[in-house]
Amino acid sequence: MSKRTFVSLAFCLAGIFALYGQEENQNNYGVDEANTKFSLQSGVLGGETNYTYLSLKDHEDVSGVPLGGIGVGNINFAPSGKFTRIGMNNIHTPIKRSEHSFFSLWTRKGNEKEAVRLVRDNHVLYGMKGVEHTQYKGLFPTAELSYADNNLKVTPVIRAYSGLVPHNVKDSSLPVVWFEVDLIAQEDMEAALAFSWEDFIGLFNDPKSLEGFDNGQLLSEGRANINNGENWPLREKAKTYVEPYQMGSLKGLIQYAADSLQPRKLTFQNYVNQVVIAVEEEKNVSYLPAYRSNSEAWEQFRNNGEFTSSLTKNVLTEQSQTSSASVLAVKTQLKAGQKKTIRFMLAWYAPELQIDAAALPIGSYWPCGADYNKYYHNYFNNMNSMVSYAVSNRARIARQTTEWQIPVLESSLPDWYKFKLINSGYVIYTNMVLTKGGDVMVNEGAMGGFAGTMDQRLSSHPFYQKFFTQLDRSEMDIFADAMDPEGYILHFIGHYYVGMGTVGGRVPTEKGWMLDNASGWIIQLVKDYEQTGDTEYLKAHLTGLKRAMKFLYSRMPQGSTIPVGPTTYDDFTHPPLYSYYAGVWLTTLKAYEAIGKAIGDESIVKQAQQQFATSQKEALEKLWNGRFFAYGCEPDGSKRLDNVLFTGQLAGQFLSRYCGWGDVYPMDIVKASMISQCKISLSKSPDYYANKVWDINLNRGIDNRGSQCWPFYLESYTALAGMQAGFYEDAMDIMKHIQLVHLRKGWTWTQNLWNPSDITYMTAPVTWFSTDVLAGAGVNIPRKELRLAPVVADDKVISIPLFYPNFWGVVTADPQKKSITFKITKKYGKERISFNKVISEPAGLSTSEKREIEIKEFVVEEGKTLDLSPYWDRIIDNRLEAPVLQEADKHDFRYVTIK
Repeated sequence: MSKRTFVSLAFCLAGIFALYGQEENQNNYGVDEANTKFSLQSGVLGGETNYTYLSLKDHEDVSGVPLGGIGVGNINFAPSGKFTRIGMNNIHTPIKRSEHSFFSLWTRKGNEKEAVRLVRDNHVLYGMKGVEHTQYKGLFPTAELSYADNNLKVTPVIRAYSGLVPHNVKDSSLPVVWFEVDLIAQEDMEAALAFSWEDFIGLFNDPKSLEGFDNGQLLSEGRANINNGENWPLREKAKTYVEPYQMGSLKGLIQYAADSLQPRKLTFQNYVNQVVIAVEEEKNVSYLPAYRSNSEAWEQFRNNGEFTSSLTKNVLTEQSQTSSASVLAVKTQLKAGQKKTIRFMLAWYAPELQIDAAALPIGSYWPCGADYNKYYHNYFNNMNSMVSYAVSNRARIARQTTEWQIPVLESSLPDWYKFKLINSGYVIYTNMVLTKGGDVMVNEGAMGGFAGTMDQRLSSHPFYQKFFTQLDRSEMDIFADAMDPEGYILHFIGHYYVGMGTVGGRVPTEKGWMLDNASGWIIQLVKDYEQTGDTEYLKAHLTGLKRAMKFLYSRMPQGSTIPVGPTTYDDFTHPPLYSYYAGVWLTTLKAYEAIGKAIGDESIVKQAQQQFATSQKEALEKLWNGRFFAYGCEPDGSKRLDNVLFTGQLAGQFLSRYCGWGDVYPMDIVKASMISQCKISLSKSPDYYANKVWDINLNRGIDNRGSQCWPFYLESYTALAGMQAGFYEDAMDIMKHIQLVHLRKGWTWTQNLWNPSDITYMTAPVTWFSTDVLAGAGVNIPRKELRLAPVVADDKVISIPLFYPNFWGVVTADPQKKSITFKITKKYGKERISFNKVISEPAGLSTSEKREIEIKEFVVEEGKTLDLSPYWDRIIDNRLEAPVLQEADKHDFRYVTIK
């Protein structure tokens, strides 16, 4: 056993014994934080609605498409041409923007010459003005920026992209960005393109000292405040150098620190010490190795489109000074009508950290969990090897990155939806931590660094689970391994500025439970099993599943069969018997029943079914008030809050139906609840951006200031639950306006849960539930079942892409021909997948009225098509409701009496 292993193991065991017997954590984390930290930003909701989503004109530039990779940092290329939210070093608190990072264009025709920065602004910097107009097509992780209407002699188009290849973690975790710039001239002329990049090396958060730090658990004794890296200062700027760089067909500059960077406290930040800016296969390349905020440095470029600086090693930035920047310029001759494409690369690299456990002081790193290194360290031990691989594989990675976008873009869905769906996946770059060992946790966002947040994960996980099942399972496995001895699933499994767990290790965030942490973990595990057919995965977690269920049963108070305790809605006090968790509990029982069926344990099946019947009866009797589910009540049913309407009341209904486990409430009750939400709160809120908690007597939301809406939950638990119930138009309207609230302010790629503001929050990928809901789709691979019941709202042909971990497909329905097909467009793995049954659960109909259609076995193979046209009338039978939101006052409430 090595000294490092021994020391770490000894410390972990000591910590475990020290915590044995501690009282249950009473920390109210989330309550005070959410209610005081995040104030509503300036401006009101409402405004422009008619955007050309795939060509945003002169759009706000707070954020842009994140470019980079999973777990390696990212930069935003914004709609103005600026670089914003530079998170190469720190994805949690990125640098807001850079004035020294930009593209510039020089042209000369005869004696007429012009140099402009390809940035939309009104400033003159470095002797060059910006442009007045831009058009931006941002589809994560790609962006296209064009510059029409600027009276430029050469029309440039910048196409930026990085790698995100489904189920290929290696190619999706490269810190490499490509910029392909097309130059098109109307006349013969000279042109030059320059790419300037600021020196960000060494800019990361670091505490001033380790005083007060130790290796203790964060959720006790005030350690969370000490470890809040949002409050740490930026480390003193490291001394950096710049010199020419050449690798194969690439030529450019490398910015670097002479030594590896040594923080006082190791975190999951990226300790980048090398950055390359280079151009591919160009001969007339010149350089400005280092400059500051002075126009003289650019004079040569403004005059001649090139620099004449010496190509030797230069000091880039002196230690502790403000950063300098480096410029790479390419000069070329253009023929009239000719298109010239210049391809730039931006890459960064952090060396692998070597932890000397004997030498490092206590508190400088977390010794009981995952490593701090990057996934690319498995393959590349230096910048050159990584760059060489990226160049050789660029075209393939780019092609495979757009493969998952193409089915969405070719669908019949509206542009606003295509834009929203594709871009909601950006969190995999901006929030996910991925280590060399393959361990994963996702930053919640603006919570001091807490990460691996199970309650939010219940809504945020679909994008990861569909496209990177390996990474999704990694986080789930760490949660399982860190399960508390009492049997509950933790709230967090790590912290961006401290450390995280690994299977066989220990997390720095022990204690602290919420009911839906356990339920969410169970639901996601069973759904994964049914969508992948991986029985071994389910069996590996069977003991933990039973322990988690035992814990939930233990939280039932006397006189109730529904567990009581804290939940994800931790920012506003709710009654013990809670409408949100009552439904989630019913879904948990449905999941447990599915487990019993999967392993052939009739005792589990019987127990789950009996408990479901009892708990459902109690939920309806105690919480249903005739129009909607009351906010909550005491366990005995007293003190029911009928005057408070809550947008999370259908959470369990949505989750259960989505997973294919049926309705947890009668459909007439679900519809009545949806109408009440639309009439009482949503229709009275600008952009339908309603408070979670609405007081009917006061006729307004009563959420704490700064935490008004929780839009991602509104999307899943109200909009998508409504779509399942037949409220198609209302559901799409809610989803569209949630996006508009962020889009208008330039926050498309930095959306916040609590209110519209500049915070990148983990739950944005919730939209990836919606393709399945629109198609009424799902799979149970072990049972060879395909669910399909697409929403057909008119007589137009619809095509909806579907994505599952092992295969993709497109469902196409033509109402005029009454034809419906399902084409397999992608297949992963060698496992045989087939269907012999199609189940239709049309929107607006109870799942008790589902139609089961026996079909000839259909084997899932790429390119094959399943023709279901003979069953049109059994599959397409939507019972869509008239929209409520736009004319809510003209709709009556629906009243349903419990029999």
